Amino acid sequence: MKNLVVPALAIAAAVSISQPLYAQAPLKIGVMLPTSGVLAAIGREQLNAMQLAVENAGGTVAGRKIELIIEDTAANPSTGLTKARKLVISDKVDAIAGVVSSAVALAVAPYVAGARVPVVISNAGTDNLSGDKCNRYMVRASYSMAQTAVPIGNYMAKKGIKRVFILASDYIAPRESVNAFKKAFTAAGGQIVGEVWTPFGKTQDFGPFISQVRAANPDALYAVYYGGEAILFTRQYEAFGIRDKIPLYSALGLTPPNLRKAQGDSAVGVIQSSNYIAELEHPENKAFVAAYRKKFNDDPGEFAAYAYDSIRVILEAVRARNGDTSDKPAFVAAMEKVSFTGPRGPISLSSTSRSITQNFYIVKSIKKPDGQLGFELMETLPNFADPITGCKLQ
Repeated sequence: MKNLVVPALAIAAAVSISQPLYAQAPLKIGVMLPTSGVLAAIGREQLNAMQLAVENAGGTVAGRKIELIIEDTAANPSTGLTKARKLVISDKVDAIAGVVSSAVALAVAPYVAGARVPVVISNAGTDNLSGDKCNRYMVRASYSMAQTAVPIGNYMAKKGIKRVFILASDYIAPRESVNAFKKAFTAAGGQIVGEVWTPFGKTQDFGPFISQVRAANPDALYAVYYGGEAILFTRQYEAFGIRDKIPLYSALGLTPPNLRKAQGDSAVGVIQSSNYIAELEHPENKAFVAAYRKKFNDDPGEFAAYAYDSIRVILEAVRARNGDTSDKPAFVAAMEKVSFTGPRGPISLSSTSRSITQNFYIVKSIKKPDGQLGFELMETLPNFADPITGCKLQ
């Protein structure tokens, strides 16, 4: 029997003579997250939320099946760059979502700009991405460090706090947080009475540093620690017994939900700025929390909200383009116009800072009547834009 040969044009006609080729192909989204290494817990939470976003979209957008191609960056810049090249060259992705580490984001940014593949950042917060290191093909659906710190600086000054001591881990993210906090707090009349930088990844005993805080006797302490350091610090600060006299304040990340079990009561009473808490009482967040709990048997934290919205930014832009992602400048331009209400509340992207305008919340870590830890919403700062300037798009 002869092999049946059907001309390619006949096949195309049989599929559809009116439907463009991109509508036949899946929408490939490269996912760059640290699923191993020191930031793996964040990476896994973000991956959960991205998969939920695809599921809630029905697995398709504008007639295209959504395909996530997942790569582990291990929060390593050279690994991240290798994975970005693989996603662009071998997998031919339409867009990339993810990137937790700011160092990875800065390493990847020049490459994706040259390759003209859009990246939607789901976490990396370095101010540089909104300033002199910005580029047209990298937008951020999370936050800048300054965007998280300015609200709490203004809040503390408004509440009559005059003298603040600063303790922070000595690397780029805390330094950017502290710089923005100091600018906001001192502009409102506050005074910094001490500033100490603890060696990153090496400090096990915070006692000598906390003793300096006690000796300075400030009105409050502003502390910036993440992950394992946040656990050690809050526990040791509680053990010093000065928390009631010198209350503890921070920006995003000192007492997140994913550290609650380890921090225990040492998290109680901490007041900080945040752009998401599971306790937000609007319909979009209630639906998100319910879906996340059902699928993963846990409450979503801020990292989940950023990742969920990162995928939605891509899907909304694809929908606005009727599925066409072949014209990358037009695809990015569609992202810049994306605006919706998600778990965090209303968000919209800025074409100037490459970051989002979003609500910020002043929240307090509390123990609920059932004995579980949670957040109390104290104040809402609506539609707060990224304060970083200096982005000059090429």
